[in-house]
Amino acid sequence: MSGDDPTAWRIDVSRGCISAGLCLAIAPDHFEFVGVRARPTGAPLDEEGAAAVVDAANQCPAAAITVQRPG
Repeated sequence: MSGDDPTAWRIDVSRGCISAGLCLAIAPDHFEFVGVRARPTGAPLDEEGAAAVVDAANQCPAAAITVQRPG
């Protein structure tokens, strides 16, 4: 993941979000609640942050998070 442009990552949370909060627990710098749904914060991703975001997407019980890696 090193060398990737952090602005090239795309993180989306769908309307299917059930507000379980796992994403905030796993990657608190990269997700926040807005109303009743999680949203990406837009914070730059370093290697550790990218791994946390991917982990959050994989563990989302509603499968509401999609992550597109650069390249």
